[in-house]
Amino acid sequence: MALSDVMGITCTPLPVIRERDAEKVLLRVIAAAEEHSAEEIVVGLPRPLKGGSNEQLEAVLAFKERLAAGTAIPVVTWDERFTSKLADRGGKRTGEQDSVAACYMLQDYLEWRSRKQQAQDRRGI
Repeated sequence: MALSDVMGITCTPLPVIRERDAEKVLLRVIAAAEEHSAEEIVVGLPRPLKGGSNEQLEAVLAFKERLAAGTAIPVVTWDERFTSKLADRGGKRTGEQDSVAACYMLQDYLEWRSRKQQAQDRRGI
C-alpha cells in the first residue's frame, strides 16, 4: 500500500498487509484508508501485457467491487503494469519492494489526475 500527501503530489509507502484471507485484507484496506482520511482508494490492475483478461485481473476486479461496497470512499482502478519491475532492485521480492511498487502506481495515477485537472482548467470546465 501507499499513501499520497494531502496535495496529491508525493507518495509514501505503507506496510504490506500480510494476510491471506481476502475478507481480512478488505477490512484492513478500509481501516487504513479511514485512518489516513483517504479521499480515494486506488486499486492496481494487473493487466496482461497482451491485453484481455486473466484470473488475477478478474480477482482484483471482484476485490475492487467488494471494497467499493464496503466503504463510502470512492474506489478507482489504475494500471499497475511494470511497477514491480521499477521497484525491483535485483533479488527476490520483498514487502518493501511491493510498497515501492504501490508508490510508483499511485504516483502515476496522481500525475494523470493532475494533468486531467489542468486540461479541464484550461478549457474552463
